[in-house]
Amino acid sequence: MRASSPTPIEPRHRLSTSASDDSNKRRPQRNKDFKDIEKFLHVPVQDRTLNCKPTLKLVLAVILLGTFLTLIFSPGVYHSDDKSRSISQYIPKFTACSPTSEDRSTRKSVAQDLHYISSVEINWDEISDAIENLADRKDYQGIGLLNFNDAEIDHWKELLPDCEHVVLRLNHASNNITWETLFPEWIDEEEDFEVPTCPSLPKLQIPGKPRLDLIAVKLPCNKSGSWSRDVARLHLQLEAARLAAASKAYHPVHVLLVTDCFPIPNLFTCKELVRREGNVWLYEPKLNTLRDKLQLPVGSCELSVPLTAKESFYSERAHREAYATILHSAHVYVCGAIAAAQSIRMSGSTRDLVILIDETISEYHRGGLAAAGWKIHTIQRIRNPKAEPEAYNEWNYSKFRLWQLTDYDKIIFIDADMLILRNIDFLFEMPEISATGNNATLFNSGVMVIEPSNCTFQLLMDHVDEIVSYNGGDQGYLNEVFTWWHRIPKHMNFLKHFWEGDEPEKRERKTHLFASEPPILYVLHYLGNKPWLCFRDYDCNWNVDFLQEFASNVAHRRWWKVHDAMPENLQNFCLLRSKQKAALEWDRRQAEKANYTDGHWKIKIKDKRLKTCFEDFCFWESMLWHWGEKNWTDNATATLSPPALTTAFVASS
Repeated sequence: MRASSPTPIEPRHRLSTSASDDSNKRRPQRNKDFKDIEKFLHVPVQDRTLNCKPTLKLVLAVILLGTFLTLIFSPGVYHSDDKSRSISQYIPKFTACSPTSEDRSTRKSVAQDLHYISSVEINWDEISDAIENLADRKDYQGIGLLNFNDAEIDHWKELLPDCEHVVLRLNHASNNITWETLFPEWIDEEEDFEVPTCPSLPKLQIPGKPRLDLIAVKLPCNKSGSWSRDVARLHLQLEAARLAAASKAYHPVHVLLVTDCFPIPNLFTCKELVRREGNVWLYEPKLNTLRDKLQLPVGSCELSVPLTAKESFYSERAHREAYATILHSAHVYVCGAIAAAQSIRMSGSTRDLVILIDETISEYHRGGLAAAGWKIHTIQRIRNPKAEPEAYNEWNYSKFRLWQLTDYDKIIFIDADMLILRNIDFLFEMPEISATGNNATLFNSGVMVIEPSNCTFQLLMDHVDEIVSYNGGDQGYLNEVFTWWHRIPKHMNFLKHFWEGDEPEKRERKTHLFASEPPILYVLHYLGNKPWLCFRDYDCNWNVDFLQEFASNVAHRRWWKVHDAMPENLQNFCLLRSKQKAALEWDRRQAEKANYTDGHWKIKIKDKRLKTCFEDFCFWESMLWHWGEKNWTDNATATLSPPALTTAFVASS
């Protein structure tokens, strides 16, 4: 086995972490909240058996209820001399609606209500500053208030006394609706056994009158737990969005969120952010766009795009839509990016192709990428602060630069080791983030729809030191920021991979998908050793024991079919360096020594690239004499002259 592989296996496809860890971590905090409530009421939340006669029990209950109501309606609770402090600290934290609503619901399920409690410190001066410059403020007819307590509602009335204040009562989601329920690891996309359905979250009753001009919501943010995967927090934001989207007039609707944690960045976008003051976020959402988002499933529990999607898609803003990929510190992916461009054109798409590269990509390779049709954007790499020096993930936060492609409204990002087998232009209809599922509640960032924005880029950069990526890479990081995402069928990012326990029928089914003509799959994602780094005779993953799960000669041949459709001058970028030839022979010998039963190591190589050399040093066999020694170095460099750039774009079929 060779000492290092030029194509390390991407950890994003190998996640095995349990998704239940976060919920376990939240339990101690929940117990603490129970104790706080018990302390305030002087009785436990759960019913206790009092050691006294029934009459005494009744008297005590009346006294407790009287004390409780006195505290709630006490003028000292509603009016604070220091308006910069939160009034909510003086009343029970579970008061999310009116007192009558609390009486009915709190005893019923305090544990349920705790998820909706927000302990945010409200600075009323910041709220005043946020809304004071709104041009239509004096014309406000109504303000919707969600998840504020009674004292805070009174303060809103003092702040905006000339309009009607509508206290919105939202029934809480059932306790059995968890984040894993909304974002399951797997759904039956083919509907072989069942039709996937999402659970229903309770909806607000939309008031007929008055017209709501401002919708204000106070959000929970439990930073001791997984605050960004909180059903209550998602529920409140979705209902605020639904209330805004219900506006039938042509007047603007503003949404004000009070939260210590940043709101869902792809529901109310930063481009719609009018002003931010401390923990106050004021938005003017585009209502038509918001309505489209709310038509999608609440989570990844259903497909947001049909399994068989429409391939004829017309867009009036096609010039503002593009496919994009990125190469940083990896010239070995240049051939893959050229083949990906070829496959996009063969699928019939005419959208722009944009590639982000850094200074490590040579002028020679830039020429090949440009000849393939990629519009080149040179970027400065972004280092992952949690990565080890020279590790595979040291610079993969450079992917955040995609959000700086603001010449475009929508980007379909694809990894450079993919083939587009069928037109996926219809994904430009989808919002950010649309992607296939990965493990647990997460999405796979190999194919994803994003909406470029400098402020989203800044959001990603602002949290690199605090957010922990589950796999140490960009996919794990993006999953912590964009926890609300939309599932597209796995056929649109189908992994070339077989699980060890796959039954023969399942392996045959995957092989059929790899080979089918016309294609059934939309996108084929090549994991393991890449086809262009193998000889074309067979998939070289067969010769490495831990890579055999990625081996498929059928998928391998499919890639080479696209390669052969490329102009000859672009095929030159897929030639093998001497070091790679030596690596392939080393693996073949190891497979022969182990007598692998698949027998691929017996196949005689006929690939013409074996005898094609473009380097100063071509005697690759001599490298095997010292292969694997610690002090062995490779000084070979690519010196092939750039091909004549007579072909501006790859051919299409």
